[in-house]
Amino acid sequence: MIGPTGPRRLRLAIEHLANIRSGSCYFLDLDPRWVKIRLAQGKADEVKEYMAHVISQAATIIKHRDVNCLFATPRLLEALGDEISVPEAGIRGVFCGGTSMTSQVIRFLVEEILEEEGQLVPTYGNTLMGLACSRPVGPEDDYSLTYYAPQPRAVLRVVNPEETTQTVKVGEWGRVELTTLTKELFMPRFLERDEAIRRPPYVKYPWDGVGEVRPFGFTEKKTIEGVY
Repeated sequence: MIGPTGPRRLRLAIEHLANIRSGSCYFLDLDPRWVKIRLAQGKADEVKEYMAHVISQAATIIKHRDVNCLFATPRLLEALGDEISVPEAGIRGVFCGGTSMTSQVIRFLVEEILEEEGQLVPTYGNTLMGLACSRPVGPEDDYSLTYYAPQPRAVLRVVNPEETTQTVKVGEWGRVELTTLTKELFMPRFLERDEAIRRPPYVKYPWDGVGEVRPFGFTEKKTIEGVY
């Protein structure tokens, strides 16, 4: 795993996935808040040096350990691809998440970084929601991204940001709204910091999905996403 390990449950999830497959899990931790501060201060050179250091560590681990599956962010995966050949290193599958991704980014990662030899699984989620599953991505649908919440634990709606009681029509943009219900917590109608396109149900996930997720107000303001 190349990414921030805490205070998030994602680190535990990645470790659990490795353990139930009888594998070892290696972590390369990041400090995204520090990166965002440096970017806001215009210190891009420090951020580049930091990323280079992390990628150098990742390449060393992959070279000397039997690593078949990887979790990374899009920018870090691209940087790793500049350092090593990901498929030749034995990576067969990549979970990729942590930031907004476009169809162009997905296509680049699949064709240029994984060289279509490894499976790319886009991820979207947080502590409240858990992890939303993605429809398979590929050229047949122009690498479009759609995520489906892990119902019934979590339910996603795409709502009108001006009147959040209204759900937008399929194919329209709106703000992402999350409702979570677990044994420990009930959190109704929590407005996420994201906006997305409402997508129709899928055969495997017969409920609404969210597509092309990006920061809320993306077209109106610049959002610093750091190493994500």
